[in-house]
Amino acid sequence: MDFPIDVSVTAVIGKISPAAPAPERLAVQLQNPVQDKLADYVLTNATTPGLAVVAQGGVSDKTLALCGAGPSLAKYPIEGVDHIWACNSALGYLLQQGVPVTAAVGIDQTPGLLREWEDAPDVLYYLASSCDPALVAYLRDRGRRIQFFHNAVGLADTPDEEVAFYRATFPETVMTGGGFTVVTRATILACWMGYERVDLYGADSAFGPDDQAHANGEIATDAYRNPLIMTGVINGRTYRTRPDMLIGAVDLARRVRNSVGRVRLIGDTLPVQLLGKSEDFLNSVARQVAPDELTTLTGG
Repeated sequence: MDFPIDVSVTAVIGKISPAAPAPERLAVQLQNPVQDKLADYVLTNATTPGLAVVAQGGVSDKTLALCGAGPSLAKYPIEGVDHIWACNSALGYLLQQGVPVTAAVGIDQTPGLLREWEDAPDVLYYLASSCDPALVAYLRDRGRRIQFFHNAVGLADTPDEEVAFYRATFPETVMTGGGFTVVTRATILACWMGYERVDLYGADSAFGPDDQAHANGEIATDAYRNPLIMTGVINGRTYRTRPDMLIGAVDLARRVRNSVGRVRLIGDTLPVQLLGKSEDFLNSVARQVAPDELTTLTGG
């Protein structure tokens, strides 16, 4: 997601070193710029001709490489899997590298995916029902196959009411939640569908050197509008990330631990660094982001 935050702040996502400056304290609220349009987006997408939704089953004997667009995607070859999913700009990058992508996954409700998928590669598209209908129309006009799933976006007062809204407008499928990023939501989707194993590539949840945001070379200021960047230290290493990516890192670390080997993180990423941390520590990291203030952690 792209949050229209007009400030920049340095916070701590790990143990602060004595020589480091104290972080600025700032209340942060993650807001979706099109939140008030999401219900209409769902209703419009429900009228898609030939409406199809993601179904459960049929992949229980298959393995999946689920690829985020993080810088590490360029470092680790994808191997030993049956299917390959590409999230956001990972689609174009992987196809340029000759990787046989099976499907693309998107949840963004802003025009960002129209830019990243401008070429509309001929793959299956798994889209959240709350995606911008302009994206759906763009892909359909080019003959692309689309299957919808639901993505918890808070378009109703309670989760139960949101589920009821989806059930009233779409055929039965899954609603994903947890984390704030497409990789975290796509992980839930893949597990619900029944994949035997899910390997996560490019799930950096942090920027690379020189604030590289994506494997295609984009830097943070190219990929995001005026990004709020958080800086901190985990296991002696400095990471720069965004609030939604930080929450995603915590969520992925928990999901990988709880999956008992079914979900694996590939590469040396921020979620990998969080795998060995206690639940208290992960809770502390999560509290760096809304609704509480950004504060210094003491765990480690």
